[in-house]
Amino acid sequence: MPARLLVAALTMAVPALSAEAAAAAAATSSAAQASATLEAAGSIQAYLPPSVALIIDTALGSNDPAQVDAVVRTVKSALQQAVAAIEQRVASWPTRQSTTVLAAADLPTLPARAQAPSPAQPQAQSALARTALPKITGEGEAGAFRNTGNAPGIGLVGGFKMLVEGRDWRIGTNVRADYQETSGVVTREQYRFSAEPNYKFDERGYLFGLGQYEEDRFQGFDARYSLSGGLGYKVLNGDVAKINVKAGPAWRVTEPVKAVRESVIAGLASLEAKVVLAPGLQYSQDASIYSDATGSTFYTLAALDSKLIGKLKARLSYMVQHETAPELGRLGTDTTSRLTLVYGF
Repeated sequence: MPARLLVAALTMAVPALSAEAAAAAAATSSAAQASATLEAAGSIQAYLPPSVALIIDTALGSNDPAQVDAVVRTVKSALQQAVAAIEQRVASWPTRQSTTVLAAADLPTLPARAQAPSPAQPQAQSALARTALPKITGEGEAGAFRNTGNAPGIGLVGGFKMLVEGRDWRIGTNVRADYQETSGVVTREQYRFSAEPNYKFDERGYLFGLGQYEEDRFQGFDARYSLSGGLGYKVLNGDVAKINVKAGPAWRVTEPVKAVRESVIAGLASLEAKVVLAPGLQYSQDASIYSDATGSTFYTLAALDSKLIGKLKARLSYMVQHETAPELGRLGTDTTSRLTLVYGF
């Protein structure tokens, strides 16, 4: 410890010591009697200012005999009236050091702060995950189609999909329109809209709801509404292959072109599959069946996607829709081949 710093500290301590001594002398009948009383009580260290005691303890803690000797001699020289207190401070050092070590050993050992998160931290992280903004993805599609069945010919097609996904829920929407004119006469006009919310209750299982609207007067109905719900299960959920199946009851309302409105209770079963064949090449297959007491509707769509550039890809798809009980004068099966460009976001 530099001598000048030590002398400066001691110089500041002397006035404090003098003030303390004067206060003690004023509070008792005589200075000698107060000193004897303090010594009898073992409190002689009260005459040692805290700053001086800290200097002595710092020197003792360095385990450097030369530094201890220099500090003690200097302090005694500066505070001759506190020599007894200084000597007692030095003599009690081994005892005070042992007590400090034992007290520290009794304390429980905690891991590093980074490895000991507070109990509220997992709850805060969980709450953050629940309140995180949902992920939004989708795609737009446009191109041409060729149709066979009730309205054969070539026309234009457009579609849009969007998926809003949270930690354990998602809502998917799908819109598709096929339009065709021949010699200025509309020969095909089909619209389809669906919305499907679901809630994931574990890694593979989920609850789903499905609302669907269809319009296709060339198949014999002005409008058809379907409302269903049930259980879904992810059979495969890997990076290369995904397969989902779901089933449940359904309610269907049909408004035929030339008949009365029909309302039936049906059952729904569907399958969705996606397989990555090669980098940038993916095959997908959707299939569903609505079945009731009067008939069934089969629907399947197979598609092959090839990445072109960035988020743009080409899609070749083939759809089959079959009605086991078509409206009077209508064919039971329609097929549609589509060649489209798809942009994802």
